[in-house]
Amino acid sequence: MVANDSKGKGGCFAAAGVGVVFLIVLILWTCFYKVPANAIGVRTLMSGGGIEKHDYTPGYVTCIPGLHRVKLWDPTWSNVYHPMDVRGGDGYKTSVDVSVIFRIHQGKCWEVAGKFPSYADIENRVRSSLSQYANAVLTQMKTEDFYNSEVRDKKTEEVQKLMDKQLEEYGLEVKSVMLRNIVYDKVFEEQLLKKQLSGQTLGLEECKTQQVAGEMATEKIEAEAAAEVVSIKETLKQDMANLTAETDQKVNKILQDAQFEANTVTAKATADKRKKVAKADFLRAEATAYGTAAMAKVYAKPGASFYFAQKALTGLKLGNIEVNSSTFNPLDADHLLKALGLDLHAPAPSSDSAGGSSSKK
Repeated sequence: MVANDSKGKGGCFAAAGVGVVFLIVLILWTCFYKVPANAIGVRTLMSGGGIEKHDYTPGYVTCIPGLHRVKLWDPTWSNVYHPMDVRGGDGYKTSVDVSVIFRIHQGKCWEVAGKFPSYADIENRVRSSLSQYANAVLTQMKTEDFYNSEVRDKKTEEVQKLMDKQLEEYGLEVKSVMLRNIVYDKVFEEQLLKKQLSGQTLGLEECKTQQVAGEMATEKIEAEAAAEVVSIKETLKQDMANLTAETDQKVNKILQDAQFEANTVTAKATADKRKKVAKADFLRAEATAYGTAAMAKVYAKPGASFYFAQKALTGLKLGNIEVNSSTFNPLDADHLLKALGLDLHAPAPSSDSAGGSSSKK
């Protein structure tokens, strides 16, 4: 019995837990609103409080059924384009698509929600502002200004500033205005084509003129270059001739200096030779005189006469000589030599007298 009671209580608790979870899920499902990542939520009090002055960022917003209402708004940049026919100051009509990049100001979705029932109403208000200022500004342009990017950008910037100033009070921001798909008037296109052809023809003639001028300039440059080459060649030739002459002059000078140096060395050697020969002759004469003086000293020695008489007799080839011992003493060498014609004390005869004596013998 107790076990059955425990099982009954456990079942009741489980059922109660499931009921609580279901109730919580139901409350979250019905009392909270999820704002996605690319949107802003604006909550309205249904009890008469109106729109809350607050933008709800992505996440969950309390939204009790019957008490609150949450509406989503796109805060990102949007593109609205509007086709227009613009009649320019020159009277030609130009068809163009005008694109406007805009968005809701950050933190002003609640303000926009109070002025516009839906996002489509915002786009219609932007198109209305575009028509107003585009017709006022773009009609100031001539047809040819539409293909002039500088003028076109200046005018579209003017339209953007006017629209941004007007739509700012509605909580909107205009980033840029662009012109696309520009279609010109057929009559203007024909005139433009003729003008372009005329301009191209004129440009072609100018190019031809520039080509002729360029060819003439090229020929002039070629002629000047050829003359410059000839001048350079002549200059090089003259420089080579001058260099050759200068080199020959230097070589001749070197040869002359070498010859002069050789002559100087030869003259010096000859003078040294003469000095040495003269010195040798002097030494020879001095030696001869020294020898003569030495011989004279020898002649003066006792017994020298006998020695030289013996040498003289040894060198003579004589036949039989008879000496009369009764007339002189044969041991008297001086007397004997005089008898033979050899006087050691007599002066030496000259070559002529010697020759004459020998002839007489």
